[in-house]
Amino acid sequence: MKSSPTALVVGGTGPTGPHLLTGLLERGYDVEILHRGVHEPPGLPDVRHIHADPHFRETLDAAIGTRTWDVVLATYGRLRTVAQAFAGKCGQFIGVGGVPVYRGFFEPDATRPYGMRLLAREDGTLADAYEPVAPFAAKMVAAEREVFRLGAEGAYAATMVRYSQIYGPRNIVPWEWAVMKRIADGRRRMILPDAGLWIVTRCAARNAAEVLLCAVGDPAAAGEAFNVADDDQQTTRQWTESIAMLLGAEMEFVGIPSELAPSAMGELLSPTARPHVLVDASRAKRLLGYREVVTAADALAETVAWLTENPVTAEDYPTYNARFDYAMEDRLLAAWDQARDLVRRQAPDTPVGMAHPMPHPRMPSLQADARGR
Repeated sequence: MKSSPTALVVGGTGPTGPHLLTGLLERGYDVEILHRGVHEPPGLPDVRHIHADPHFRETLDAAIGTRTWDVVLATYGRLRTVAQAFAGKCGQFIGVGGVPVYRGFFEPDATRPYGMRLLAREDGTLADAYEPVAPFAAKMVAAEREVFRLGAEGAYAATMVRYSQIYGPRNIVPWEWAVMKRIADGRRRMILPDAGLWIVTRCAARNAAEVLLCAVGDPAAAGEAFNVADDDQQTTRQWTESIAMLLGAEMEFVGIPSELAPSAMGELLSPTARPHVLVDASRAKRLLGYREVVTAADALAETVAWLTENPVTAEDYPTYNARFDYAMEDRLLAAWDQARDLVRRQAPDTPVGMAHPMPHPRMPSLQADARGR
């Protein structure tokens, strides 16, 4: 009798992990996960656990021993270290990196033209092409190149998946909470940097996991990198309004230049995502036959519902550093209102934009249109 193919997920307990485990099981794989054992979230599929720290070669080597797998999906740990530890230990290695590998993500002011390329493709310019190079970006690029170097040398068939801003239940950064908590606390005005016009590519955890699953066992994935993104993207303003509508709340959004609104910047956007992080994710569709498994509208609704039932706490999200400094926000809002009034008085013939409250949640919306398609 032919035995089942084997798969190991390094990590597996984050937002994409349960979907990867379920997808692999449905595809007939004998599945294990390797993680530190610090987080054992409820509801994980019933698979074998290997407890080891994937940040160090010594702990990985001790845990792996002489074992081999058909495919390893590396979603956690030091990618370069994990890639080296599994050289010759698997037939296919799929590493997870991120969009910070692209030129302009970390060093927009040093990039000409300014910022990251719009609809950045996988063959686009990487962060280490020119000086200066942010240290974290340089490490990410070097880790990717190590994966592909080992693949080219025959250690395994190598693939990279570049995550954008992942969201969903159990995500390490609960981005939606910046809006949800303000609504729960009775706030009726919310600051949006640069009128909320920024676009940061988001991808539901279920869709990101599907890209990895499409790559599993597919020869077309060898030697390739793939961006991930939902089919539908929103500006920050559209995204915040969508969350408010899901909660049945009316909120006035006030656009203030980003250099004056650091609190809003850190809570709504990655501090380095200036001004846009927009990627082209069509390669996975062309080469792997990927199709998203959940719409952005439904995934956001699922995330908001989950956070409503599981409010964010410092214990569960130790790295979430949202300030919710309402006194500071009120001072900034008051100063902004005064500045607009001053401009109107001194230049009465100059049009000045107004902050408009969002429409009533029952009014038609792009979100409702998306669900109706």
